[in-house]
Amino acid sequence: MDGQYGTANDWQSLISKLNGVYAAHVVFSELQEPTEIHVLASNRRNVKSIVRDVQSAVSARYGIDIDYHIISVAQVASSIVSGICFRLAYSGISMRSSDKEVEVSVALAREDERFTGTAVGSAIPFSRMRCIAQATLDAVKACTGGSSFFELASVELIHSNGRAIVVSQVYCLPENTPLIGCVYADPDHDAAVAQSVLDAINRKLEIYSQEA
Repeated sequence: MDGQYGTANDWQSLISKLNGVYAAHVVFSELQEPTEIHVLASNRRNVKSIVRDVQSAVSARYGIDIDYHIISVAQVASSIVSGICFRLAYSGISMRSSDKEVEVSVALAREDERFTGTAVGSAIPFSRMRCIAQATLDAVKACTGGSSFFELASVELIHSNGRAIVVSQVYCLPENTPLIGCVYADPDHDAAVAQSVLDAINRKLEIYSQEA
């Protein structure tokens, strides 16, 4: 397979966003063909449903039909995972814009729960990215019961090795610890902004969930 079909990390990121999935590990052969897909998932969902979701997601994103035999699913109780994997996943974005202003709404998910955040800013490209990042943190705040643990420092688009990358810097409060997250911008720049924020904060959010 060539680059248009993504890397193992791309596949892992995609699969980890599926409903009920906590983590994924993908193994490619020397020919860059998938040989093993290992999934850690909630026991609230049927294994066959999870396998079909993996097949559908990869088919929709990369146009590849996966043999279900290479997909293995390990299931654990949500109560066990909640202490070690409190990760939020990007679920969607909506936007209303005019010549001068943009209003962004970002939805995040954790299993069957959904959290929405909003932000308003000017319609210039940089402000659009910052609004998406702020809306993402607003959704995180909704998830944490109104407690604000993070403050956005910056979000920018950079280029490396011919690929566009969104980089977000977030400060963790109250100790002001700097956190950084990055995601390839393609194919959806707006989604990548939200995902880069989550990449920065998710590990820290797990710690807060254990302390709660």
